[in-house]
Amino acid sequence: MKCLRKLMDKLLKIAPGGYYGILSVMIRLIGDFIAFLFFPGYNMIDNMVSDLGIGPGGIFFSLGLIISGIVSIPFYVAVIRSFEVEENRNKMKKFALAVYYISNMTYIMIGFFPSDESNYPIFFLHGTLAIICWLTAVAYLLLFSKLMMMDDKYNSLNSCSGIILIGFLIVFLFTWVPIIEWLMTFAFMAWLLTLSYFLISNDL
Repeated sequence: MKCLRKLMDKLLKIAPGGYYGILSVMIRLIGDFIAFLFFPGYNMIDNMVSDLGIGPGGIFFSLGLIISGIVSIPFYVAVIRSFEVEENRNKMKKFALAVYYISNMTYIMIGFFPSDESNYPIFFLHGTLAIICWLTAVAYLLLFSKLMMMDDKYNSLNSCSGIILIGFLIVFLFTWVPIIEWLMTFAFMAWLLTLSYFLISNDL
């Protein structure tokens, strides 16, 4: 953990955390878009997001997941560090970051295990990682939103947007509809971009 902390210190000296959030979204969008271009007949109504990973341009989708997940780490660390330092909040901050690390680790690993139904072990592992990623995302988003509500630096838009994103995640988990998964994906990107802009504009 000390090595990771030192690495985050160095990266956040190079650029504020918000820039890593924006870069993460750009990388994911580029990976998805290229994979989409190589996938004839793909549409958001009938195809799940992960289907891009098994198309002709699947490598771009996978790389987008892996690299965007790695690049997002300094952003989340910056958000946690921006919260007020109070003894009763430190445990929540540490727990929120730990839950995020679990979610992000599974998110990155999804890039190594595409949703290939012809290879059941890989397909099963992909699904398991995705479920863990989404459930832990709900947990850390809830914790982040709670911490924002407790911090005067953050406004209601910051905290409420996290709650709205949780709503998208829960609706998708109960419906499993492709278009809702895509809406959830874009909502997540919007949340990242909005929060990134907030960090940059407030020198956090």
